[in-house]
Amino acid sequence: MALADHQAPPGAVLVAGVDEQGVEYVLEDDPHALPMVDPRYDVDDKNWVRYRTSWGGFLRLVIFVLAIIWVVTTARGRIYGWVDAQIEPDGEPGDLIELTIPSGASTNNVATLLENEGVISNATVFRYWLRCEGELSITGFLGCDTERTFQAGEYEIPTNLAFADAVAVLDQGPIPEIFVDFTIPEGLRLTELVERLLAVNTNFDRADLLEALRNPSLVSAYADPTVPTDLRLEGTLFPATYDVAEEDVADEARFLQRMADTFDQRYENLLGEVGRDPAILELGLSDYDVIVVASMIEREARVDVDRPLMARAIYNRLAQGIPLQIDATVYYAAGKSFTETLFQSDLDAESPWNTYTTPGIPPTPIAAPGEAALRAALDPADGEMIFWARTDENGIVGAHAFSATLDEHNEAVARCRELGYCG
Repeated sequence: MALADHQAPPGAVLVAGVDEQGVEYVLEDDPHALPMVDPRYDVDDKNWVRYRTSWGGFLRLVIFVLAIIWVVTTARGRIYGWVDAQIEPDGEPGDLIELTIPSGASTNNVATLLENEGVISNATVFRYWLRCEGELSITGFLGCDTERTFQAGEYEIPTNLAFADAVAVLDQGPIPEIFVDFTIPEGLRLTELVERLLAVNTNFDRADLLEALRNPSLVSAYADPTVPTDLRLEGTLFPATYDVAEEDVADEARFLQRMADTFDQRYENLLGEVGRDPAILELGLSDYDVIVVASMIEREARVDVDRPLMARAIYNRLAQGIPLQIDATVYYAAGKSFTETLFQSDLDAESPWNTYTTPGIPPTPIAAPGEAALRAALDPADGEMIFWARTDENGIVGAHAFSATLDEHNEAVARCRELGYCG
């Protein structure tokens, strides 16, 4: 049997092979050559196995560690390169777009919105970048906890922005919203309110205003649902100065509902502040009735000091069953402007709104009361007064003299006539 070279002793004959004719070829080893064997081979050691050199294992460890370092470094470089590309993308900023950040949007919501609109390339990296205050690192981001918020509103912002540039735009705040101011004075009837709105806002349409007023979805919490549609909101649309966003200046229904909501809020606040006078409860008046009383005070009183006194006089008259005989109600019943002249025929006309011929309070407000009139109706002055006449009392132009007896009232009427206020 032929031996491998490292197993053959010097000078041994080695069989090289046999051809097809059975001729055997042999090669004679060089008898003077050194044996081709492992120099560590021990012929007497029957259990000998090959051992690696002492430096072989350490070399492999070094190679392995270097390989790991190379992989980590390469991966780290690629990760940082990718992250840097997200933070500062290639190319110039794109076109301006309109971006709306809704109220209550979280940082995550804003990040997602920015990615969806193409402002930034990656919402996840942006969130971590924000949390780490722009110092994002692979090992450090888990410990970052800075919270950022952005103001809700409309923004104009380019696409394809670096994170820092996007934040700079957002930190400037939204585009200032453009508002238009509408002033609605106290004491207007619904018909006058329509004319006022058309005058102060040319974007409103008369037909749309009237349609909105008739719409049952437009309502005040204090309106009387039994009142005819055309009068349902009389007195419950709050007079004030309103700032209206530019995009809403042509929305009649929205503005009217805002007026109704404002009325409800103001009246509710007054109830919490001053409550209801005992006379209101004793007379069995509802909040809607109080609003009717306030509307009469609004049209009849000319100065603030008179309003609580007039409210008390009205409640005293109601308690005693005396007709209110308030001229302002006659104007409303006759359909006349408050600047027109009243005739005896107007005073004698039968109408639920004419307090000369109909006892009690009218079925609806006669105008839109302001906060001062509402406050007076809820919290009247103390006293026994049941009459009033304009006398410019105490030197206050437009002020009335209030009386508890007819004699006192007649004296006040005489002064009123001297001043040219009473016919």
